[in-house]
Amino acid sequence: MSKYDPPAQPTPASKDGRPDCVRNVADIPPEAYEREKDGIAGIARDIGAAVGTRLLGVDLTEIPPGKKSSHLHSHSLKEEFFFVVGGRCRLKLGEKLWELKAGDAVSRPAGTGVPHQFDNPFAEPCSVLMFGLQAGKGVEDVVDWPEIGRKLVLAADGTRKLEKA
Repeated sequence: MSKYDPPAQPTPASKDGRPDCVRNVADIPPEAYEREKDGIAGIARDIGAAVGTRLLGVDLTEIPPGKKSSHLHSHSLKEEFFFVVGGRCRLKLGEKLWELKAGDAVSRPAGTGVPHQFDNPFAEPCSVLMFGLQAGKGVEDVVDWPEIGRKLVLAADGTRKLEKA
């Protein structure tokens, strides 16, 4: 049995009697992040960690008006899926910008080399549900940030190495 296998015992019940693998998103603590000089900011709720996912990352990220969710980037081995839950934002995909609204879904297959980034030029926050394989938990990945000339190599054992691109 590896650390990525499901537990042999049932998950113990939480305070409200539900198993730990069941949570309401409102009960998951928000984590604010900001890189002011780059115009990047957001409030993320790590749903996956809260309910015990091992290989699937699931975050609900709120992108404030006038901010980007991250640097423009691509993944070598990490597939991602995004679903706009509320508000509006834009998706930069390569050199093109696409306006998104609640109900829009986006797929980013691994290894395309086409970078992506969300930004919010609108007056209201935009909430995006983000799904992806958890690199470093038995899964490898290389994240390429073309605008800043860096890449992050993530090994299956969780070790990380930041390099010049």
